Amino acid sequence: MNKEQEILNKYNIVPIRFSYKNKIKIIETENDKYTIKQKTNNYHHIYKLLNNHNFEYYLKPINSFDDSYEIYPYIIEKELDSDTKAINLMYILSLLHNKTTIYKEINLDKIKEIYEEITNEINHLLSYYYALQDKIENRLYMSPAEYLLIRNINLIYKSLNSSRIHIDNWYKIKLKQKKERQVLLHNNLKLEHFLQGENSYLINWKKYKIDNVIYDFLNFYKNEYQNLEMENLFNTYQNKYQYTQDEKYLFYSLIQIPWLIKFENTNYINTLNVRKMLDYLEKTMHFISQNYEKNQKTQEEEFHQ
Repeated sequence: MNKEQEILNKYNIVPIRFSYKNKIKIIETENDKYTIKQKTNNYHHIYKLLNNHNFEYYLKPINSFDDSYEIYPYIIEKELDSDTKAINLMYILSLLHNKTTIYKEINLDKIKEIYEEITNEINHLLSYYYALQDKIENRLYMSPAEYLLIRNINLIYKSLNSSRIHIDNWYKIKLKQKKERQVLLHNNLKLEHFLQGENSYLINWKKYKIDNVIYDFLNFYKNEYQNLEMENLFNTYQNKYQYTQDEKYLFYSLIQIPWLIKFENTNYINTLNVRKMLDYLEKTMHFISQNYEKNQKTQEEEFHQ
């Protein structure tokens, strides 16, 4: 008898059918459905932490944490479009952050470390793209990917310079602060890690940590920007858990940093990679400008009240 069958016997689960969905093994019994997988992480600590903060929107295993396998009830999801599901996720995310907010003394060494890490990355990317631009422009013929990059290179420079302005503003504020808030982060946020059946559940907590609140939406944005309308989702979240000014500066700085493009594949793949990054930067600049306009309008309304 293998280990999986031993665990099922231990909890009186008698399978009548097995199936797979997205590499997840589903067990069907006479009355219920379950998922089962071999344990790769011990979630005991995070589940205890969530319980202590009265956060209920996570999926609890039905078996012991000491077992080598994890068994969860299978959730039959409602038929929701992606935008509706994402809006509901924003409410759950804001609830997670509200319930787990703590305030810690500022660690200036850590602040300087973050600042230097981000500015060094910006400087490295600027140097890399300046050198790449010189190299491409000195060629007799450009590949389609190289031509696309050179035509839009100013978008990369603009994003990096904007990122630098925001991180400088963040650093100035942090040097004057005594405390900062932190939250419990899911830290692996994407739409597929949110289940909505009769109840709502955040799943896959293996990367959780306690840190600055901005990293969850930042992570979500980078995972889902191609699929969802982010301005509305961000506003929904901010209405429930608003970033402080320093958090906004850090968020805007990190979200604008492009990745490093290397022309190591076929012309077709290289062109797709360049186009993907340019689309990301264009969408992100629009996203930030929309939020600036919203903030400006709010400030004007407050002034005239």
